[in-house]
Amino acid sequence: MSTYYFLPTRNVFGDGAVNESGDLMKSLNAKKVLLVTDKFLNSSGMASRVQEIFQKSGLEVHIFDGAEPNPTDKNVASGVDVYKANGCDSIVSLGGGSSHDCAKGIGVVISNGGQIKDYEGVDLTHAPMVPMMAINTTAGTASEITRFCIITDTSRRV
Repeated sequence: MSTYYFLPTRNVFGDGAVNESGDLMKSLNAKKVLLVTDKFLNSSGMASRVQEIFQKSGLEVHIFDGAEPNPTDKNVASGVDVYKANGCDSIVSLGGGSSHDCAKGIGVVISNGGQIKDYEGVDLTHAPMVPMMAINTTAGTASEITRFCIITDTSRRV
Protein backbone atom coordinates (compact mmCIF):
# COMPACT_ATOMS: atom_id res chain seq x y z
CA MET A 1 0.00 0.00 0.00
CA SER A 2 1.34 3.43 -0.97
CA THR A 3 1.21 6.62 1.05
CA TYR A 4 1.08 10.03 -0.59
CA TYR A 5 2.47 12.98 1.30
CA PHE A 6 2.19 16.50 -0.11
CA LEU A 7 4.11 19.36 1.50
CA PRO A 8 4.29 22.38 -0.83
CA THR A 9 6.46 24.59 1.36
CA ARG A 10 9.99 25.78 1.78
CA ASN A 11 11.02 26.20 5.43
CA VAL A 12 13.75 28.41 6.87
CA PHE A 13 14.62 28.14 10.55
CA GLY A 14 17.06 29.83 12.86
CA ASP A 15 17.89 32.99 14.69
CA GLY A 16 17.24 35.95 12.40
CA ALA A 17 15.75 33.84 9.60
CA VAL A 18 13.02 36.45 9.11
CA ASN A 19 15.70 38.80 7.80
CA GLU A 20 15.97 36.59 4.69
CA SER A 21 12.24 36.67 4.00
CA GLY A 22 12.24 39.72 1.72
CA ASP A 23 14.88 38.29 -0.59
CA LEU A 24 13.15 34.90 -0.58
CA MET A 25 9.84 36.50 -1.56
CA LYS A 26 11.55 38.51 -4.28
CA SER A 27 12.96 35.25 -5.68
CA LEU A 28 9.32 34.22 -6.27
CA ASN A 29 8.96 37.28 -8.57
CA ALA A 30 6.84 39.19 -6.06
CA LYS A 31 6.57 42.95 -6.35
CA LYS A 32 3.48 43.92 -4.31
CA VAL A 33 2.87 41.85 -1.20
CA LEU A 34 -0.26 41.57 0.92
CA LEU A 35 0.91 40.96 4.50
CA VAL A 36 -1.89 39.10 6.30
CA THR A 37 -1.80 39.27 10.09
CA ASP A 38 -3.95 40.05 13.12
CA LYS A 39 -4.56 43.30 14.96
CA PHE A 40 -2.23 42.40 17.86
CA LEU A 41 0.81 41.65 15.69
CA ASN A 42 0.14 44.81 13.71
CA SER A 43 -0.23 47.04 16.79
CA SER A 44 2.82 45.44 18.46
CA GLY A 45 5.07 46.64 15.64
CA MET A 46 5.93 43.15 14.41
CA ALA A 47 4.06 43.63 11.11
CA SER A 48 5.90 46.92 10.54
CA ARG A 49 9.22 45.19 11.19
CA VAL A 50 8.44 42.55 8.56
CA GLN A 51 7.20 45.27 6.19
CA GLU A 52 10.56 47.06 6.54
CA ILE A 53 12.48 43.84 5.79
CA PHE A 54 10.48 43.39 2.60
CA GLN A 55 10.83 47.04 1.61
CA LYS A 56 14.63 46.76 1.94
CA SER A 57 14.38 44.00 -0.69
CA GLY A 58 12.53 46.40 -3.01
CA LEU A 59 9.03 45.05 -2.40
CA GLU A 60 5.88 47.08 -1.80
CA VAL A 61 3.91 45.79 1.21
CA HIS A 62 0.27 46.39 2.16
CA ILE A 63 -0.76 45.22 5.64
CA PHE A 64 -4.12 43.51 6.14
CA ASP A 65 -4.67 42.94 9.87
CA GLY A 66 -8.14 41.44 9.54
CA ALA A 67 -7.26 37.83 10.38
CA GLU A 68 -9.31 36.93 13.44
CA PRO A 69 -9.00 33.83 15.61
CA ASN A 70 -10.78 31.07 13.69
CA PRO A 71 -10.91 33.23 10.55
CA THR A 72 -14.20 33.64 8.77
CA ASP A 73 -15.39 33.86 5.20
CA LYS A 74 -15.84 37.59 5.85
CA ASN A 75 -12.16 37.93 6.85
CA VAL A 76 -11.15 36.21 3.61
CA ALA A 77 -13.47 38.42 1.52
CA SER A 78 -12.06 41.57 3.16
CA GLY A 79 -8.52 40.39 2.48
CA VAL A 80 -9.38 39.69 -1.17
CA ASP A 81 -10.72 43.25 -1.46
CA VAL A 82 -7.49 44.73 -0.01
CA TYR A 83 -5.36 42.51 -2.27
CA LYS A 84 -7.22 43.66 -5.39
CA ALA A 85 -7.43 47.35 -4.36
CA ASN A 86 -3.65 47.50 -3.99
CA GLY A 87 -2.75 45.46 -7.08
CA CYS A 88 -0.91 42.84 -5.03
CA ASP A 89 0.71 39.83 -6.69
CA SER A 90 1.69 37.74 -3.66
CA ILE A 91 0.83 37.02 -0.03
CA VAL A 92 2.80 36.75 3.21
CA SER A 93 1.12 35.56 6.39
CA LEU A 94 2.49 36.62 9.76
CA GLY A 95 1.32 34.95 12.93
CA GLY A 96 -0.13 31.62 13.90
CA GLY A 97 -2.65 29.29 12.35
CA SER A 98 -5.41 31.87 12.01
CA SER A 99 -3.28 34.30 10.00
CA HIS A 100 -1.93 31.48 7.85
CA ASP A 101 -5.38 30.01 7.21
CA CYS A 102 -6.84 33.41 6.35
CA ALA A 103 -3.95 34.11 3.97
CA LYS A 104 -4.35 30.74 2.25
CA GLY A 105 -8.07 31.39 1.89
CA ILE A 106 -7.36 34.77 0.29
CA GLY A 107 -4.86 33.15 -2.08
CA VAL A 108 -7.30 30.44 -3.13
CA VAL A 109 -10.01 32.98 -3.98
CA ILE A 110 -7.60 35.34 -5.76
CA SER A 111 -6.27 32.51 -7.94
CA ASN A 112 -9.52 30.66 -8.56
CA GLY A 113 -12.33 33.21 -8.25
CA GLY A 114 -15.65 32.92 -6.47
CA GLN A 115 -15.90 32.82 -2.69
CA ILE A 116 -14.00 30.75 -0.16
CA LYS A 117 -17.06 28.58 0.52
CA ASP A 118 -16.82 27.35 -3.09
CA TYR A 119 -13.70 25.43 -2.05
CA GLU A 120 -15.04 23.49 0.93
CA GLY A 121 -13.53 20.04 0.48
CA VAL A 122 -10.35 18.69 -1.07
CA ASP A 123 -8.78 19.37 -4.47
CA LEU A 124 -11.47 21.80 -5.69
CA THR A 125 -9.15 24.49 -7.03
CA HIS A 126 -8.23 24.63 -10.71
CA ALA A 127 -5.37 27.16 -10.68
CA PRO A 128 -2.18 27.35 -8.62
CA MET A 129 -2.22 29.85 -5.77
CA VAL A 130 -0.33 33.13 -6.05
CA PRO A 131 3.14 33.08 -4.45
CA MET A 132 2.77 32.82 -0.67
CA MET A 133 5.10 32.77 2.30
CA ALA A 134 4.24 32.08 5.94
CA ILE A 135 6.20 33.66 8.77
CA ASN A 136 5.31 31.72 11.87
CA THR A 137 5.20 33.29 15.33
CA THR A 138 3.72 30.34 17.24
CA ALA A 139 4.00 26.59 17.47
CA GLY A 140 0.80 24.62 17.36
CA THR A 141 -1.37 24.04 14.31
CA ALA A 142 1.36 23.63 11.66
CA SER A 143 -0.86 25.61 9.31
CA GLU A 144 2.27 27.24 7.90
CA ILE A 145 3.28 23.96 6.25
CA THR A 146 -0.01 22.48 5.05
CA ARG A 147 -2.08 23.09 1.94
CA PHE A 148 -5.36 23.25 3.86
CA CYS A 149 -7.09 26.14 5.60
CA ILE A 150 -9.89 26.16 8.14
CA ILE A 151 -12.36 28.99 7.54
CA THR A 152 -15.63 29.58 9.40
CA ASP A 153 -18.71 29.92 7.18
CA THR A 154 -20.64 32.61 9.04
CA SER A 155 -23.95 31.96 7.28
CA ARG A 156 -24.05 28.25 8.24
CA ARG A 157 -22.00 28.64 11.45
CA VAL A 158 -19.65 25.81 10.49
